[in-house]
Amino acid sequence: MKQRPSWRRALCWVAGFGLCVFVLHLILNWSMDFVSGMNAMSGSGAMIGLIAVSLVIYALLIATPFMPGIEVGIALLMLKGASVAPFVYLATVVGLMVAYVIGQTIPLAWLHKVFRDLRLKKACAFIDRIETTPPAERQAAQRALLPAWLAKLTIDYRYATIGLLLNVPGTFAIGGGGGILMAAGLSRLFSGWAIFVTLLVATLPVPLVVWVMGVSVLG
Repeated sequence: MKQRPSWRRALCWVAGFGLCVFVLHLILNWSMDFVSGMNAMSGSGAMIGLIAVSLVIYALLIATPFMPGIEVGIALLMLKGASVAPFVYLATVVGLMVAYVIGQTIPLAWLHKVFRDLRLKKACAFIDRIETTPPAERQAAQRALLPAWLAKLTIDYRYATIGLLLNVPGTFAIGGGGGILMAAGLSRLFSGWAIFVTLLVATLPVPLVVWVMGVSVLG
């Protein structure tokens, strides 16, 4: 017998998500202040450690949907110059790959329970389709539902589309890089290795330009 939705659990989910958002924004504000204050700190050994900590925080923030973690990466580039660009690039790839892996491995039954408690019936139906319908059948249904050009973008060229979305301004409204990669993992329609190669290529342009031409290109 299926468990019925619970308004008590729904309140707990909402409170939990709200607390997570609050804590993440505190971490974001703290990390921006932390990076900004790094110039006042001395000691090459200590500085390497501080940069490493900043990169780890940046990777975690960029992996989180709807978090403007890229601001930390830009701040690091602006403050530390072209020499840190390769490390920001690697942290970006790692953070986005973490988001994909989380989406791919998150228990669908647990996610269904959360959506059910929140009365999100369409989201529950989406999870049911992922669990019960093979990927090829879901792609065929998607192709039949969408216009031909949109079906090509979201099915035939889905890796290129993800790479493009990662470089287009305004994707924060659909979850930013972390949200896009987490949704890709959740869909179970993407290969992990292909996603990894896509991230290596798609996130390279800005760090490469900064590394070659200097931080002045960021304005």
